[in-house]
Amino acid sequence: MEKILIIKHGALGDFVLAIGAMFRIARLHPAAELTLMTSSPFVSLGRATGLFSHYIIDNRVSYLRLGEMRRIAREVTGGGFERIYDLQGSGRTRRKYFPALRWLMPASFTWVHCGLGREIRVVKPRRFGMGRREPRESEPLDAVTDLSFLHGENEHFGELPEHFVLLIPGCSPGHPYKRWPVPRYCELVRRLEARGIPSVLIGTRAEAEELRAISAASPAAVNMLGKTTLSDVPDVARRAWATVGNDTGPTHMASLAGGPTISLLDRRNSCGALRGPRSISMISPGTTDQITVDQVWANLEPFLPPARRAESGRSASLPEDGQET
Repeated sequence: MEKILIIKHGALGDFVLAIGAMFRIARLHPAAELTLMTSSPFVSLGRATGLFSHYIIDNRVSYLRLGEMRRIAREVTGGGFERIYDLQGSGRTRRKYFPALRWLMPASFTWVHCGLGREIRVVKPRRFGMGRREPRESEPLDAVTDLSFLHGENEHFGELPEHFVLLIPGCSPGHPYKRWPVPRYCELVRRLEARGIPSVLIGTRAEAEELRAISAASPAAVNMLGKTTLSDVPDVARRAWATVGNDTGPTHMASLAGGPTISLLDRRNSCGALRGPRSISMISPGTTDQITVDQVWANLEPFLPPARRAESGRSASLPEDGQET
């Protein structure tokens, strides 16, 4: 049986977008045994795909953690991998792994640079040695992720309104410039309340303060802090009239779940545009605080029911496609 290693650490949004490529690899090698090398937080998503037989945990610790580095090297070199797909696609990953594996791998193998569209066959006549490089073109792996397979435990779904707009106001703590200002979210939930539409907010403990401030702005806002998991996000998004969020993993998940999704980006993170079939990426020419509530509302309103029917169930038709702005 062919054994294949797929490398994909994160961040969350990048991992989610790579799931489509993981399924593409599985289709290219239907009889292969797949192993995923990833960070601890993404093992649960890997398991949810049903693609992988084994996992190698690599939390990208310092090179000085020699014991941890030896463990990872031992698991990779002992895995009998004939092909290694680098879905991380970063120079750091190539510099960290490829030269070491050229030396340490016990037999010939193929390293696939997924982001560069090429692969390198490393032919090794003996175990210790760099081997001979044989570059060639690789099979395209650009596949849109479909999250229809992903369902959570939905433990607290009884607390959700029947229909609502989902808001995702958080993002990575290291990228505060990705956040649409809290006062804008507050204004948006008040405008939705006036239309008779509840808001549902999700996020992590890192966004607790923001979620409390936004939910306090309207009695129709439901704060689900700590009550949803990553695997719950697609199901929550499918129940929503639409989703509005910052450039963060859960917003990408909502988009790829198939529902209308609006992402708020500035020019620095324009590469984070959504790929879902009914998605709108609003890219500010400057910072995200230049995106106004009126602009968001103009993109959101076509997905909402008429005011007189907002509380009577999801009977209004939705447009077939979103549009880029």
